[in-house]
Amino acid sequence: MNMQFVTVEEKHLKLILKWRTSEFVTRYMYTDIENNMEEQKKWFQSIQNDSNSCYWILVYKNQPIGLVSLTNINLRDKRAYWNFYIGEQEYSMLGGFIGPYMYNYAFENLGMNKLMGEVMEENGGIRKIHLKQGAREVGYLTEHIYKYGKYHNVYIFEMTKKMWTDFGKRYVKYIPEVI
Repeated sequence: MNMQFVTVEEKHLKLILKWRTSEFVTRYMYTDIENNMEEQKKWFQSIQNDSNSCYWILVYKNQPIGLVSLTNINLRDKRAYWNFYIGEQEYSMLGGFIGPYMYNYAFENLGMNKLMGEVMEENGGIRKIHLKQGAREVGYLTEHIYKYGKYHNVYIFEMTKKMWTDFGKRYVKYIPEVI
């Protein structure tokens, strides 16, 4: 399977906004956003000026299918948070492959030592994927996000380069083409 990470450009904003405001994606996001292109452009300017983050469009078989990012990049400690969503529902089954692509790229190409992720409790499928791919659940934050009229717990996961070296041997061919 060939996956591309294409750097987010202004031409992608309408598609990202469509994904981000869809029920399929937003139900597991911490916040809901308005379908507002001016706000989307402000977001784009903010990520352009943020040297501690990287955002890519996920492309599979020439089809944009979602977004993946590294945020809160700490170069001194070589750690970051990684995040993703599949925006095209018919490609949701590919969500289980994004982790190996990101781990291989971050550890081998970017020199990271640790990636962390957060998952809302209700997103059980993604929690299982993290565990199945060797990530360690390090705990949860109780009543961390208020959304849909109630508080939600958030689970925290981590993967170190050493953990991935030991666990990820079967995923060595999962190298994204980064554009």
